Amino acid sequence: MEEVYNAGNVEKVYGERPAKPDPATLKVDEDGIKEFVTPDMIIGDIITWYPDAALVLMKCGMHCISCGVSQFESLEQACQVHGLYVDDVAKVVNDFLTQTIGDKEESAQE
Repeated sequence: MEEVYNAGNVEKVYGERPAKPDPATLKVDEDGIKEFVTPDMIIGDIITWYPDAALVLMKCGMHCISCGVSQFESLEQACQVHGLYVDDVAKVVNDFLTQTIGDKEESAQE
């Protein structure tokens, strides 16, 4: 997909926004951490689906989560801009989300 930056027209540029991932289908790594967030997810979507992730992203050094760019920039792109390793940031965010909402998401589905 060609990268086009057009703030305010996200749906026109990227198509329809993706739906929040189903908790029952999330991958789990060897440490038992669920993959709520992946490098290709848009920052704005991450914050919409998991509002507490904003605090973790800010602690990782991403203080621009409320910036307009967050509405069309992926986690991977944001990490590149901020000089962060996307795998490390995703692991920290996913670990936090697994500890705080992991069980709640599963029981809400039942």
